[in-house]
Amino acid sequence: MAVGFVARRADAVAALRAGFDAERLSTLGIVADAAVPATLDRAFAALAEAHGEPELLVYNAAVIEPSRFVTRSGIGTARYADAPGWAARGEPVDFDALVEGFKANVAGALHTARLVAPGMVHRGRGTVLLTGGVLAFRPWIEWGAVSLGKAALRSLGHSLFLELQPLGVQVSVVAIHGTMAKGTPYDQDRVADAYVALHRRPASDWAPDFHFKAAEDDGRDPDAR
Repeated sequence: MAVGFVARRADAVAALRAGFDAERLSTLGIVADAAVPATLDRAFAALAEAHGEPELLVYNAAVIEPSRFVTRSGIGTARYADAPGWAARGEPVDFDALVEGFKANVAGALHTARLVAPGMVHRGRGTVLLTGGVLAFRPWIEWGAVSLGKAALRSLGHSLFLELQPLGVQVSVVAIHGTMAKGTPYDQDRVADAYVALHRRPASDWAPDFHFKAAEDDGRDPDAR
């Protein structure tokens, strides 16, 4: 496949592009913000001009920040496995913060799906994969806003599945049950392989949920007391 990717920060796009160039991979990186629809419109227009209509969309954008809703966060930083840590919000999530997070966590996914789905429906094929997580099924104490966003994203994915599956377009929400880190069962390369396999699976195997988990009991809240 020809690959295009979108990220919010220009320095992140440049760094990713340099890594891909070093591997002699032909990619197109564009700066856009999942929470700002106009930037997505421009990005996907440029991607379509360069590569044509997409066959596969992976929506992986989210505001990832430990937080609670009423009480202060009980941690300063969340750090699992050898992945980089996330600084906790500290103060409870208020109205404005929740709405801002929802734009990237859910509304951006809908807008992006609306950009690619018409072409997929017209061709009678295509895949939309939304990166979810175990938080969609069972909130964690230090991840209130993210848990809410992942639950809403899962509901969106199920609705899109009902709409698009009869039209030949696959939609699935991928629940990752662990922290992605190199050299672990949740190595990024292993997750990527699972995404490609999902895109290539026959229509008879389509389902709105897919669980990526290394062990049956993976996904427990590490911060629960």
